[in-house]
Amino acid sequence: MTDADDMLVFETTLDAPPEKVWRALTIPEYLERWLQPPADTALDVIASEENRRVSYRWREPAPVDGPAIEDSVVTFELTPQEDGRTGFRLTHAPLAVPAAANSNDSVALMLRAA
Repeated sequence: MTDADDMLVFETTLDAPPEKVWRALTIPEYLERWLQPPADTALDVIASEENRRVSYRWREPAPVDGPAIEDSVVTFELTPQEDGRTGFRLTHAPLAVPAAANSNDSVALMLRAA
């Protein structure tokens, strides 16, 4: 999928059954309440397995004075636990756009120093 340095993985156990966690992940009003994505962020479902896994394409608008932000994928995985709780895993990848191999950023820095 992507290099491990370019992704965020968070795992925990939630004190709620998978069905309740699923609603929090898939009902837009609930998702926005706890996730609070930046304004104008688009979340499009790209894969879903009810009460088990949902993946969103995360699209942030490009900043006015900066380069476009690469789309990323946010995946939530739910695992039912014997005690009625839910194993929760969040993966967000990629987190950063790697610099191009032919990037000229250092040239601008050298010109300013001259």
